[in-house]
Amino acid sequence: MKQSRQRQGGQALVIMVIAILAIVAGMGLIIDGGNAWAQQRMTQAGNDAVSEAGAVVLARMYAGEPDPGSWDGEVASQVASTAAANAIDVTVAYYTDICGTLLKADGTKATGTGDAAVVGGGVLPTNNHTNPDCPSGVVGPVAGVQAQGHKLFDSFVSRVIGIGQLNANTTATAVMGLLQGTCDAASGCVVLPVTAPVTVVSCDKTGEADVTDVDWPMNTPVTVPLCKNNPGNVGWLDWTPKSGGTSELINSILHPNNPPIDLPSWNYVTSTGDVNSKGVEDAINSYIGKVVLFPMFDLTCGSDPDFSQVKVAPDYGCGDIGGNGQNQWYRFPRFAGFLLSHAYINGNNKAQCDTGNGATSCLKGQFVHFVTSGTVGPGVGGGTDEGGVLGVQLIK
Repeated sequence: MKQSRQRQGGQALVIMVIAILAIVAGMGLIIDGGNAWAQQRMTQAGNDAVSEAGAVVLARMYAGEPDPGSWDGEVASQVASTAAANAIDVTVAYYTDICGTLLKADGTKATGTGDAAVVGGGVLPTNNHTNPDCPSGVVGPVAGVQAQGHKLFDSFVSRVIGIGQLNANTTATAVMGLLQGTCDAASGCVVLPVTAPVTVVSCDKTGEADVTDVDWPMNTPVTVPLCKNNPGNVGWLDWTPKSGGTSELINSILHPNNPPIDLPSWNYVTSTGDVNSKGVEDAINSYIGKVVLFPMFDLTCGSDPDFSQVKVAPDYGCGDIGGNGQNQWYRFPRFAGFLLSHAYINGNNKAQCDTGNGATSCLKGQFVHFVTSGTVGPGVGGGTDEGGVLGVQLIK
């Protein structure tokens, strides 16, 4: 009888131990499972930043920045530093085209990671200048980075049952290309209320704008004169015409509030009021040393254009090219990134603004490719680059 009670007690102890282990395992599933989910999200966010950092370097390369000695080395450096800043380990990163397709070192399509060009391998995939076509699988030039990252982290409860560490594994791909679609302040695309022609403009002896057929130089100090208010001149914009004036313009400069802007599109946004004021000058100069984004125009129209013809040459649906003052439409085919050095707007700055034509107001700085987040499309490096705005997009 005594031995029977001892056997029952031993069985109860085993059952109790099993029950405790089950409880611990359940707690581990809840606590460590929740922690693993959070760690996975943080690791993915960090790896997203890694791939975007690599794509930004590729955008800088296509924008014509000086060669750092090795663009592959620069991509690898940014990938490593961004991974370290986000406390994750990137085991390997590969080069892709704008579709996210892995590329071999010779620029052709890789069959998988086994023959894909590795970031830091010494060379970029050969730029074969093929126009990519994502649906058909035709690859284009190098335009993106796929990063494979992971992070080891300690468990809280599961270590009791022998699971001391867990691992979060992630993959992220970011690509660069020409910015597509719309651009509005609400989505983080800040546009200042000013527009300039896509080609070099000067003022003639009467103060009228004289537009050439020469593109603005990139990464070169320029003076953008403000001539009289005729169609080819640099123009100040009112996102909600016709009311407003100087105070509204200043507010839009200091607190960007641009609506969505399609590329290309016709826009009736001419500003009114004393735009050549000290207040406007001070507002613009708050951006000295920064790259500002503003739309560029290639045509103006004095009457309502045919919006359905905005992409069709030669007149883009405008039957009355011209317009002046407030009665003027602009056709915006692209945005410009402009590194502002100084704005002289109050009309008494001939010494700073005169380029041989008597201009007394101007913007000084240099046009640069502007890299920003957004939806991107083929073009850069593929033989169809029309000088648009470069963007970086996370696609996977």
